[in-house]
Amino acid sequence: MNFQDCVLAGTITKTHGVDGKVVISTDNDLETKDFREPIFINIDGLLVPFFVVTIDTKGRNQYILTLELVEDVDEASTLIGLDVYLSAADDVFSESIEMSQLDGLNVIDQQKGEIGRIKRIDEVAGNYLLVIDNGNDEVLIPFSEDFIVEILPEEHYILLQLPDGLLELNQ
Repeated sequence: MNFQDCVLAGTITKTHGVDGKVVISTDNDLETKDFREPIFINIDGLLVPFFVVTIDTKGRNQYILTLELVEDVDEASTLIGLDVYLSAADDVFSESIEMSQLDGLNVIDQQKGEIGRIKRIDEVAGNYLLVIDNGNDEVLIPFSEDFIVEILPEEHYILLQLPDGLLELNQ
């Protein structure tokens, strides 16, 4: 795993108990993470994968992790102060944007170019639907993380890679 494919999730701040548990401080909700995939700890400039065996909430923005192959407090103490990374594709980060932040953004498809501006977001059967004003009509696009390339609210756009034929369904 490379640094450019990861996002800083937090820092290991201390050990917990004597059986090798560590405490991580983070601004992310790690309870939603799928721990079948590893976390990565920056050890001497290398991202070393560690699998999480258990996770418990310690307090606000802190979690107690049991890491596979970290057996005792001595091994855990070597990790104090190290940064923890997660894959940038992880669901923990996809939930970090509020739907209200999408209102008014320009929608751009990688193949078709600019589609229009998000007029509103409808929720239909638990799924979100982007209602886009393209100047002539409204275009409806399901909001799926599979379509998202990047969301840049500060740049006022969302870049999508839509499947072939999806836009034609609106005609």
